[in-house]
Amino acid sequence: MKKLFPLIIIFVVVFLLYYQTLFVYFSQDDFFMFKISQTDNTLGGFLNLFAIHSFPERGIAFYRPIFREALHNIYFSAFDLNHLPFRILMLIVHFINISLVYFLVNIIFGNKILATLAAFFFGITAANVALLYYLAGGIETGGATMFALLTLILYRKYLVNNNPALYLATFVTFLMAIFSHEIVGMTAGVMLIMLITSNVKKISSKAIALLPFLLATVFLFYIDLVKIGLSSGEKQYQFIFNISSVLNSIVWYSVWAFGIPEMLIDFIGPGIKLNPVLMRYWGNYYTVIFIAFGIALSIFLFMFLYLILKKKFVFFDRRFCFFLLWLMVGLLPIIFLPNHKSTHYLVFVLPAFWTVVTFIVLNFYTNMSKYAKFTASILTALVIFSLLTLSAVSIKLEDTTYWAASRGRLAERLINQIKTTYPNLPKEAIIYFENDPNYPHLTAEWGSSSKQVAVILNNQDALRLIYNDSNLRVYYEDLDKPAEKLQETNVYRIKAKIY
Repeated sequence: MKKLFPLIIIFVVVFLLYYQTLFVYFSQDDFFMFKISQTDNTLGGFLNLFAIHSFPERGIAFYRPIFREALHNIYFSAFDLNHLPFRILMLIVHFINISLVYFLVNIIFGNKILATLAAFFFGITAANVALLYYLAGGIETGGATMFALLTLILYRKYLVNNNPALYLATFVTFLMAIFSHEIVGMTAGVMLIMLITSNVKKISSKAIALLPFLLATVFLFYIDLVKIGLSSGEKQYQFIFNISSVLNSIVWYSVWAFGIPEMLIDFIGPGIKLNPVLMRYWGNYYTVIFIAFGIALSIFLFMFLYLILKKKFVFFDRRFCFFLLWLMVGLLPIIFLPNHKSTHYLVFVLPAFWTVVTFIVLNFYTNMSKYAKFTASILTALVIFSLLTLSAVSIKLEDTTYWAASRGRLAERLINQIKTTYPNLPKEAIIYFENDPNYPHLTAEWGSSSKQVAVILNNQDALRLIYNDSNLRVYYEDLDKPAEKLQETNVYRIKAKIY
């Protein structure tokens, strides 16, 4: 128990920061994932979820059967649309990842303080808001990262012990990782970096042993890009190899990793101009977040420059180089997609990011405390406190403003309203959402209340699941007005209230 005490403390802090996720319902993509995972309840139907289907065939890209089709199928069969077990599962996966980060860093550095701090900031950073609130994406990237971290731990042990059983276990967890989400597609590259930066014998033979991992990765990308393919209309998945856009992505992912709220990107215009509307949404949070970020970043840069000038040899540490290169290589699958940025894509590189950050902070403290211990202690405590404050305040803000959080709560209210109004519906009924006249007009693109309801419920998906009717039709006043259909006797009208 004493050995696990640091992890228990981290779990408690993380739970206190993120416990509100337990009370957020499904929304949007969550309903879509449940829909595409439906089968005829036979073993053959379930196994077909692992088959490779082209995009035109199913309307969904990428091969992620483990944490997408399979998980959602099993979950829906067991819990229907009860969100609480899924939320608990998401937190458990996050706690497992925190533990794996702690063990991996401790195995490589043999430093429990470094491992504790890296795991702590990995666990609390506000970059996890998307991971924990956006279930459809978070469970995939979080689950894939879980298997990827386990792969790296097993591979590290294999490099030391040269045990064939460890090699086989490493390959199994690796396959589980890459077939959960392509965000961990560079895991084989990270393993190669681990091999090169480790002090092991017979590097060439062990490098050859990585070929199956590399071939499996190539096969995954072949499936994703060739066999499944992408929709030409989905511009967000188009790769852009432009230096300015790549640098822009790196900057955004860096500040998000530190704990800046994801939605800040919506308020930054060309020339890094801050939209004054931000104040309306962030209020007093604005001041605290930017002050905390400014203090943390300034002190961290000072620490980095101090080590560069005084103790630059620490940056040649093989272990530090491993995590730094992991950070750089791990970002490759996402920095070329400038139109599809999200903080839940960061989860695979966050262990490397926070290990690099805490390594610099602790080395600064160790070296500067020899000459000015009080100053070193104050600066170290201040940077840690600022980073904690930044994430804590950002999490509190995003609990009410992050789209998955707000839409999840709205979805629950809408479904309760619909079920109360129409407890049962005949098969092939029609539900028609009318605009709420009291809903404020924002922009033409945003639309009125019925359009927002269509987004929240993912058009027909949510209600077809609720009423267990794949032929149920749902119309929205903002999107379509099927006049000929509205005269039928099985039309059920409802006011689209979302406040």
